[in-house]
Amino acid sequence: MANYQKIKGTQDFIGVDAMKIRKFESIASLVAKSYGIKEIITPIIEDSNVFVKNVGEDSDIVKKEMYTFLDKGERSITLRPEGTAAIARCFIENKMYANPGVTKLFYYGPMFRYERPQTGRYRQFNQFGVEYYGTQAPLMDVEIISSAFAIFKKLGINDIKIKINSIGDSESRKNFSNALKEYFRPYINDFCEDCKRRIDINPLRILDCKVDNNKDDTKEIIKNAPTINNYLTKDSLDYFEYVLKGLDNLNIPYVVDYNLVRGLDYYTDTVFEFVYYNDQGQESLALGGGGRYANLIKDMCGVDVNGMGYAFGVERLINLMDNLGLNDDCIDYCDAVIIGLDYESKLEAFKLAKNFREEGIITEMEYASFSLKSQFKLADRVNARFIIIIGEEERINNVYTVKDKKLNTQENVNKNDILKYIQNK
Repeated sequence: MANYQKIKGTQDFIGVDAMKIRKFESIASLVAKSYGIKEIITPIIEDSNVFVKNVGEDSDIVKKEMYTFLDKGERSITLRPEGTAAIARCFIENKMYANPGVTKLFYYGPMFRYERPQTGRYRQFNQFGVEYYGTQAPLMDVEIISSAFAIFKKLGINDIKIKINSIGDSESRKNFSNALKEYFRPYINDFCEDCKRRIDINPLRILDCKVDNNKDDTKEIIKNAPTINNYLTKDSLDYFEYVLKGLDNLNIPYVVDYNLVRGLDYYTDTVFEFVYYNDQGQESLALGGGGRYANLIKDMCGVDVNGMGYAFGVERLINLMDNLGLNDDCIDYCDAVIIGLDYESKLEAFKLAKNFREEGIITEMEYASFSLKSQFKLADRVNARFIIIIGEEERINNVYTVKDKKLNTQENVNKNDILKYIQNK
């Protein structure tokens, strides 16, 4: 017999676990819609160039983590590793840049990255994200960040702060990149092979290298590197100051972290991460992040449209919610089990079950057995609140026996009143 097992780094979501995924999706979607953000659904597969050109050829995602293959037409296809580039492709292809005002979109779905599986991090994972296109204004940055905090609040997660920074406009980044090259050059032989390439291609990536930030001989060098705030143009400094004032106005807690950079090439100006702080007030878990990208759409199609967005890793959020007891309401239950004690009673029970289900009442039945004992076991197994018993006597008298397991009571209810009785309960 074949040994069928799921692929490493993937998960099955069954029953309560699936319920938690849908709970998050429902809450996040409702909050997004309250901000006037419309849902967008894009394919799971894309032309590989969508990510290679926009995420960055030297990024870890492109070089190490993408699931890429040739299809039967010899086209290079990639399972999407992140949402922003795919949404940008859709935005351009559908000429959404011709629409007036700001285009506001949210997405939810699976992403794929080949990386070491660990708690809250998988090779197939669900991501929720928001993308705005159309203008560059500090208050737009503030609204986007505010929508994320509204989602956290609705989920019941309160101890969140935002780590925020500005990586500046093109001129600021150019000046900062030159300073980083000069700073890292004497030490670069101690760094990983990827960072040896990055120093000439995009030295900002060295600052968030997963390898060198965990090595004793290089993490201190990174820690003492120049910070972007000393290289920002006046326009970038003013813009960032207005963003912070907007966050203050909405009482959104933040910490300015001048060492914060985002790992993808398309980011400019405002970048941020959402961080959960534990009971001791210590930073304990990064839940997601995002930032502004002034040139992404322009580099892809020549149309000068600003954009900004963020994304959450859903599994990581759900794990946190489990630990905080915020998913305790996700339980398997059944409203009613209808018991039929003979064949004719089974037929009547099935008809009643159909009526219940049409009204949204979760109903279960035993298909074959007429045994009262085995049907009671079904009620226990599915955690049913009500047990409705139909036998020959009940059919003759048009009165059903109803047991309420929550209140530990038993009543006789007229057949014609049974639906209303359950609904009122």
